[in-house]
Amino acid sequence: MNRTWLTQRGAPDVVIIMLGWAATPQAVMHLQLPGCDVLAVHHYTDGLEPLRAAEFAAYRRVYLVAWSYGVWAAEQCCRELPLHRAIAFNGTPFPADERYGMRLRASLRAMQAAAHGSLPTPAELPGPYPEPTPAEKLAELTRLAEWSRCDSAAHLRWHAAYIADQDEIFPPARMRAYWQSVGLGTEYSGRHYPFADPALLLRALDLEEEALPTAHA
Repeated sequence: MNRTWLTQRGAPDVVIIMLGWAATPQAVMHLQLPGCDVLAVHHYTDGLEPLRAAEFAAYRRVYLVAWSYGVWAAEQCCRELPLHRAIAFNGTPFPADERYGMRLRASLRAMQAAAHGSLPTPAELPGPYPEPTPAEKLAELTRLAEWSRCDSAAHLRWHAAYIADQDEIFPPARMRAYWQSVGLGTEYSGRHYPFADPALLLRALDLEEEALPTAHA
């Protein structure tokens, strides 16, 4: 599990972004979150480890954003954190479950195409983080699937869960079935990748929205 600070300037609040399988910080480098330092957590192949409350004690508020398999990873890693607001995008705490989980049988190329659609993939975006190789992607997905089959449970209190109506990785019906069972589930028009329009995330976090350009236009 890797941690990458995208901004660490002593801001009053912090946003922790638990990225999904095969994602690098490049997927969220364009985000500008007012008044927040931003930590991206990614690449889970070597295992997961808890994020300790003491690490973030200097911050007034701790926000959590989890995407895709990162929702399950957050359930494992963020249990000790005093979360002011926790937002799930296009995932559930049960990613390998036939009722609530993702489609795991597609090819790697098909899954990537389904995630991004016509948007550029991380490898096509400017930035310092290279896309994992196919072998690295397969190794991470295999381990995540094994771990989540053995240990999937809902530990966190989520404040909102967003469901993309065109998601081909986590089928919307499966996400809807889980999140509605716990009183959540906000649907929006989009594909699996949720960060193309930063305004969606700003609204979800309830941060002060600034005039931000749309990424990947």
